[in-house]
Amino acid sequence: MRKTERNFTNKVLESKRRDVQAVKSKIKSSVMAIAFLFAATIPIGLSVPAGNVQAAAAQQKQVKKVNQKVKTNTSKAIQTIESRKVTSSTMIKAYKKYLRKNVSNKKYYAIVNIGDNNAPVLLRGTQGAGNDKTGRHYTGCQIYYYKNGKVVKMDTFKEGGRWLLLSKKDGQNYLTNGGSDFSIRICVKNGNLYRYQYYNNHNWKKNPENKWATSIVKMNGRIIKNMGYLDGTMYRKHTGYYTYLKNPEISFTKNVK
Repeated sequence: MRKTERNFTNKVLESKRRDVQAVKSKIKSSVMAIAFLFAATIPIGLSVPAGNVQAAAAQQKQVKKVNQKVKTNTSKAIQTIESRKVTSSTMIKAYKKYLRKNVSNKKYYAIVNIGDNNAPVLLRGTQGAGNDKTGRHYTGCQIYYYKNGKVVKMDTFKEGGRWLLLSKKDGQNYLTNGGSDFSIRICVKNGNLYRYQYYNNHNWKKNPENKWATSIVKMNGRIIKNMGYLDGTMYRKHTGYYTYLKNPEISFTKNVK
């Protein structure tokens, strides 16, 4: 009888062990499935700290930022390469065609090298016309640039107190104008129009009444940098980085259709 009871007990225990093993196997399978699904949402090459879902989410967020930055930089690089593919000759022909079709033969224009890598840019004189022995000049103009196969208007310059000039900084040419206490430099980079606006506030820290304007940098009309109130020393330092070309005066030509 005892032997029979012992055999029965052993069978029960063996059955329970099998049940436990089955449950463990199911739990292991479930854990592996969850881990696989979770890993599938993580970019290859990233390790996730065990049990740290927040760290994994933070890593994913960082990867998205990096990918977006790479995408943006790639887009800019492609845009720069494409702009370099267009020759100066092609751009000038496009400007001449635009002038024939869209500009009166009573207007004056100039083509100056202030674009990407000093590519040609079209100017149309709008205000402050005057003549001297070197030709016809203006204090204001509309600015056009050839990009994506079209001639597009980029900006209107009308703050000039003097005739328009050309200057250079770090190899890049700039449309230049200003007055006794301000200087504005304009160029096109990567298809965007940049305006560097410098204002002389003299010794405003000692005499607050001289504090009148902050110096800024604009891209396509939007402020991207604020340099604050420049005193006389800082104003001369910033504007001193620019040098005028040998023949800086921009001469405008009458449009002929």
